Amino acid sequence: MPGDKIELVATAGPFSRASMEAGARIVKKMGFKPVWDEKVFQRKGFFAGSDEQRARRLTRAFGNQETRAIWCIRGGYGTFRMLRLIDRQLLDTCDKLVVGFSDVTSLLLSLSLDHGLVTIHGPVVTQLPRIPRTHIQWLKRLMTHPYPLGRIPLARTKTLRRGCADGILAGGNLSILASLVGTGLIPSLKGCILFVEDVAESAYSIDRMWQQLLHSGTLDGVRAVVLGELTRCNPSGRGNWSARAVAERAIRELGVPAVSCGAFGHGEANIALAQGVRARLVAHERRVELLDRVVR
Repeated sequence: MPGDKIELVATAGPFSRASMEAGARIVKKMGFKPVWDEKVFQRKGFFAGSDEQRARRLTRAFGNQETRAIWCIRGGYGTFRMLRLIDRQLLDTCDKLVVGFSDVTSLLLSLSLDHGLVTIHGPVVTQLPRIPRTHIQWLKRLMTHPYPLGRIPLARTKTLRRGCADGILAGGNLSILASLVGTGLIPSLKGCILFVEDVAESAYSIDRMWQQLLHSGTLDGVRAVVLGELTRCNPSGRGNWSARAVAERAIRELGVPAVSCGAFGHGEANIALAQGVRARLVAHERRVELLDRVVR
C-alpha cells in the first residue's frame, strides 16, 4: 500500500549507484519508501556479489518484517545460480510481492508456481526512469489495489489464433525459460496462460528456444500464449523470417488461443503483469484480463 517500505535487492548483475538511485526516486514518487542494504553495490565479475552473498541478501529481504515488497534492481545474469541457496521454507510462509523481469524470470516463476506467491513481471528499478508514466501508474495500481483490475492495458495486440482460455498467468523471458529446461528449476506450466518476451536474439535462436520448450514437454498443458516485445531481435521487419514472424508461426502451431505484440519486455514499453493469479485471454477480442486480485 502507499507508504509501505519496499526493499531493493540485487539478484543478478552489477549496476551503478546513480542508475539505482534514479530508479529509487521513481519508487518514492509512486508513494513507497525504498530501502536497501549498501552491500547491493558489491561486485564479483559480472555479478552483484557472489552467489552466496546475493542469496543471503535476498533471504534476509524475505524475512524482513518491516517491508511489504521486494523490487529487483536489475537483470543481467545470475539469478538462477542462487535459487538453490534460498531458504525454501521461508518462501512457503512469505507473502511479499516481488517485482522484476528478464533474468529475474527464474525467481518469479519459482515463487509463483512452486510457492504460491503473487509476483509482478514488471520493470526492474534501473529501468524505471525509461518507462512511460502511464505504465508506472498501472504498476502502482497492481501493487496497491485490493481487487481484480480486469483488462491489462497491453496496447495494440493482434490475434494469432482465435479462442478463449482461463488459466494462471505466468511466464517471462524466453531465453531464461529455455535455459531452465533440464535443470529441475522450471515449474510446470500446465494450466497457465504463458507470456514471453526477449531481447537481442536472432530469429533462429527464438525458434530454437521455443522448440526446446516444446519438445521437452514444458509447454504441455499451456492453455494460451501472449507474445510481448522482441526488442532488437533480428532480422526485424515484416518478412516471413523476421524474429516476430518466426515466433508467431511457432506459437500458432501450438494450437491454443494466442495474441502477439503485447507491450511488455525490454523496450520502452513494459506493462506490468501479475504472475500466479487467474487470468483470461479472449484472443479474437485481443483482451487479457485479471480475474483475481494481486494484493492479498
